[in-house]
Amino acid sequence: MIRKMLKIMILVMALISLCLNLFAQANREIKGVVKDQNGSLIANANVVLRNKKTGLERATQTDSSGEFRFVGLGKDEYEVIVTVDGFKKATIEVGNQSQIEVALEVEPFETITTIYSGSRQEELRESLNTKVDVITQAQIRDTGYETVGEVLRELPGVLTRRGSETGFSFSGAGEQIQGIGSRQSLVLLDGFPVINARGIKSGVINLDRQSTARIEQIEVVKGAASALYGSDAIGGVINLITREPKRALETSLTVSGGNFGRFDPKGEIGFRKNRLIGFFSIERHKNNGFDLTPSLPDTTGAGFHRYDFFGKLKYEFSSNFYLTGFADAKKTNVAGISLGEAGYQKDDVDETLQSYGLTANWNINSRAVAQMRGYFSRYDEIGKVFVLPNSRLPRGAQFPDENLFQRFGRLDASLLYVLGEKQMIQVGAEWNTDRYAGFNRLRNASGERADTSVIWAQDKIHITNWIALTLGFRFDNHSIFGSAISPKAGLNIRATDRINLRASWGRGFRAPDLGQLYYRLYNPTNLYQVFGNPNLAPEHSGSWQVGAEYSSTKKTYRFGVNFFRNDVRNLIEATNFGFVRSQAQAAAIFRTLGLNPSEYNVSLNRLLLIYTNSSNIFTQGVELDADIKLPKNFALSGAYTYLDARNKINGAYLSDRNKHQGFFKIAYDNPNLGFRANLRGTFLSKWIVGSVRGFGGNVVAPGFQLWDVYAAKSFKNFEFFTSVDNLFDNKDPNVGRVDQMGQPLPIYRSEAGRMYRFGARLNLSRQ
Repeated sequence: MIRKMLKIMILVMALISLCLNLFAQANREIKGVVKDQNGSLIANANVVLRNKKTGLERATQTDSSGEFRFVGLGKDEYEVIVTVDGFKKATIEVGNQSQIEVALEVEPFETITTIYSGSRQEELRESLNTKVDVITQAQIRDTGYETVGEVLRELPGVLTRRGSETGFSFSGAGEQIQGIGSRQSLVLLDGFPVINARGIKSGVINLDRQSTARIEQIEVVKGAASALYGSDAIGGVINLITREPKRALETSLTVSGGNFGRFDPKGEIGFRKNRLIGFFSIERHKNNGFDLTPSLPDTTGAGFHRYDFFGKLKYEFSSNFYLTGFADAKKTNVAGISLGEAGYQKDDVDETLQSYGLTANWNINSRAVAQMRGYFSRYDEIGKVFVLPNSRLPRGAQFPDENLFQRFGRLDASLLYVLGEKQMIQVGAEWNTDRYAGFNRLRNASGERADTSVIWAQDKIHITNWIALTLGFRFDNHSIFGSAISPKAGLNIRATDRINLRASWGRGFRAPDLGQLYYRLYNPTNLYQVFGNPNLAPEHSGSWQVGAEYSSTKKTYRFGVNFFRNDVRNLIEATNFGFVRSQAQAAAIFRTLGLNPSEYNVSLNRLLLIYTNSSNIFTQGVELDADIKLPKNFALSGAYTYLDARNKINGAYLSDRNKHQGFFKIAYDNPNLGFRANLRGTFLSKWIVGSVRGFGGNVVAPGFQLWDVYAAKSFKNFEFFTSVDNLFDNKDPNVGRVDQMGQPLPIYRSEAGRMYRFGARLNLSRQ
C-alpha cells in the first residue's frame, strides 16, 4: 500500500511538472532584505507577496542573511507584506523595483503573524476563510504558564479543563473546541499528530503535559477540519509550532519555582550556521501535587516529575531544497493515592513518549513546491498499584501491572502549484498506521491495528483581488470501516482595507478508535468495567463558521466576531448500564447491542459501561474578541463566547459545557524600562456535571472566575519574573464541606488554589 501511494504521488508530480512547460514562463524577480531600525538583519521574518490585480498571495521567510526572493513573476503590480512578532507590520508597494529593503519598527504589542494551519500553507490573518486563533511566543511568555493547557484556557471557545490524576473529583480532563470534545479535536506538533494512547484514555491528550518552552506559536482551527487533517479533526485542530532561531546564536537558561513543590529549570540553544539551522531544549518539571480533601488519604492532584527533550535540525542543500528533522522525548512519573475497591491504594505510573519526524521540501520551480514527510511516535505506560494500610488486602500487596503501548506511523507527500496568477492548487496523499497493545486494556493483549490511506486536494481561487474561494476534499480509506469523503468550502472577502469577512463549511468523518472498538478494562481496584463495541458506526459531522474582523487604519484596535454551528451524528460515548447482578442480565445487554456475550468476561456486582453510538448533538454560538492599544504603553484585550450545546434527540444540555465563557487582559510593556506586566481574568458560567462512579443524577456546578497576574523586569541579558495564578484563591465551593455522614463532598473543579511562581532567565544571543 505504501509503495502504491508513493507511486501515485510521484506520477502526479511528474505530470504537473510537465504541464508547467505549457504555460508562458514569466521571468520577473523581486528580492529584498529585512532589517530592524538598527540595521540588524532579521532571519525567519514572514514575507508575503500579494498580486494587487488578482489578490493571489505567495509566502516565504527570510534566510539567515535576512534576505527573501520571489521569481517567475508576471508584469502585474505587487506589494510585499512583512510580519515578525514584536515589530510593526510593514507593507511595501513594489512598483517596477526588482530589489527592496524593509526596515521594521519595534512594537511590543504587535502579534500579527502568518498562519499555516488554516489551509496547510502560510497565509496572512486577513486572508483566512476559516476561524483560526493564534497565540504567539511573546504572549505565551507573558503568562508565566509552563504548559499548553494553561495557555489555551485564555482563548475564546476553547476549554482545557484539568482533571484529577487520582483522587475524588468529578472534574474531567481534556480539551474542547466550541463545545466539541477531546476525541473529536486533533492535537499536532509541527503538523504531526501528538499521541498519548488517546484511543484508550477517553480521547484525551493531556495538554498540561505539553511544555510551552519549545513553542513558537499555537494555532487553533475552529470547526470541521477533516478535509485537510483527517478523521480526528471533526471538531478542530490545535497545532503546536516549534521554534526556529532568528539569530546566529540564541541561548537561554531559565529557572523558576513556586508553591506545591513546583520546580522547572530549562535550557535552550539555537543557532544558524551557513546552511545549518538548529534548536535544542532540555527541561525538568516537578510538582508535589495538592489535596482538596485533607481528611481523606487520597490526593486530588497527583504529584509528578517529568523530563523533556526536543531537538530540531534544518539543512538547506540549496535555495530550492532543504531537509528538516526533529526528535521529541518525554519521561514522566505520576504518583498519587486513590480510593479503590480494596481500600486506599498508591498509584504509580511511568510514561515514556518518543516522536521523530523528517520533512523534505523541494521548490521544483517558481510555481511548484513539493513536500514529503515521515513520522513515527511511540508511547509506553507502565502502571503499578500498591495497597496501603487499613485496606482489605495485606499492606503492600500489588495488583497486576496495567501496561499500555501505542505505535503510530505516517508517510505523506504533497504538492503546491500556482496556476497562472489566480489559483493555488494543493494535492496530497498519506498513509497512517496505528497500533495498540497492553495488558488489561484490549480484547487481544498482543495488540490491535488500524491503517488509513488518504488522498486530498484543495484549490484556492481568487475570483477578484478582494474575493477568494477555497474548495477542497479528502478521501479516507480505513482498514476497518472502508471509505469516506470529507468536502470543504471557504470564502474570504476583503470588503475594505479595514473589514474582512469569511465563511466556511465542512463535513467531517471520524472512525471509532481502537479503544472504543476493542476495549477490555476490568478495573482491579474500582467497581466498574468498560468494554469496546466492534459494531460501532463512524461519527459524521458538519460545521459552519461565519465571521468578520475590523481593524482601524493605524491598527490601534481590532474587533472580531464569529458565528458557529457544529453537528455531530452517531456520537460515540461510554453508556452506563448500571450494576450487573447476573450473567443472564449481562448477556441480555450484549445481545441488545448485537454483541456475542461469550466474547466478554463480565465481573458481577460492578458497573458495566459499553461504547455505543448514543446520540446526535449540536453546538452553536458566537465568539467575540477585541484588542485595543492604549497610550502610555498600555493595551487591552478580551473575548467572550456564548455556547448552546445540546442533545438533538431529547434537547438536553450537554454536560461539561459552559454556556458563557469570558476573558479580560490589561497589559503594560515599556521596552525602554525593560518592564512588562499584565492582569488577566477568566470567567466561566455554571455547567452540568455528569454522574460519576455511581452517584446518581446530574449535578450543576457553580460558575467561577480566576484572576492571574504576571510581571517581568530585564537587566541587560537577565530577566526576573513573577506570577500569581488564581490571585484570589478561588476554589471549588465543596472544599472543606462534608455530608451528613461526615464525609467530604465531591469536588467538581480540581483547582489547587492560589499558586505563585518566581523565576530568572539568562538570554544570550549573537547576530
